[in-house]
Amino acid sequence: MSESQSSGRMSVCAVVPAYNEAGRICKVLDTLASAPEIDAILVVDDGSLDDTFAAASSHGAAHGKQAKVSVLRQHPNRGKGAAMVLGANHAQDFDVLLFFDADLVGLSPAHVADILAPVTSGRVIMALGVFRGGRGATTLAQKIAPNISGQRAIKREVFLSVPALDTSGYGVELAITNHILSSGLPMTQVILNDVTHPMKEEKLGFLPGFFSRMKMYYQMLPHIFRRFTQKRG
Repeated sequence: MSESQSSGRMSVCAVVPAYNEAGRICKVLDTLASAPEIDAILVVDDGSLDDTFAAASSHGAAHGKQAKVSVLRQHPNRGKGAAMVLGANHAQDFDVLLFFDADLVGLSPAHVADILAPVTSGRVIMALGVFRGGRGATTLAQKIAPNISGQRAIKREVFLSVPALDTSGYGVELAITNHILSSGLPMTQVILNDVTHPMKEEKLGFLPGFFSRMKMYYQMLPHIFRRFTQKRG
């Protein structure tokens, strides 16, 4: 039995889907490992072509927290939605799933506590973390479309009830949010001050990053259309 279960509080597993983030993931893991609210951290390497798996695997031993960090490898690459589902299926003993992207900049343990509190208190089923102040581009993007945020805490049983997540790719966050809204379940937004992430064009170069962004938008379109038709109906 985990300490959280014996104390009566909700148990929390952080799930970090990662693809080609060897140079960035360890800073995120440092923060998550320092957050007392998190009972376990599960990294899902989605068929990375770089050393993401090795970096995440060595992180725990290097920092003396090997009991808190586990790493799964999904091969070949199947997309973000499938990686998140794989992580959720392995987190069988936990009440709450806490999803964070592997490339975050400026994340702190205080942000972790803020995004978890509305869910672990029982006030809502899901809390979305929304960037503010980290940099202009990401702040603007999340003001326009907060529902695409990859930072969220959600009850595990509700996450697993969302249909077709393993084939949703980059549309996974919209699929989750659409399900919550259409089901009438309570959710909230939590501001993550001074948090951001690099743009795809910065990570991959302009043209590869641009095409990766277009792929992301393409995978989001069915979920945007579905939400639009639900609201009209």
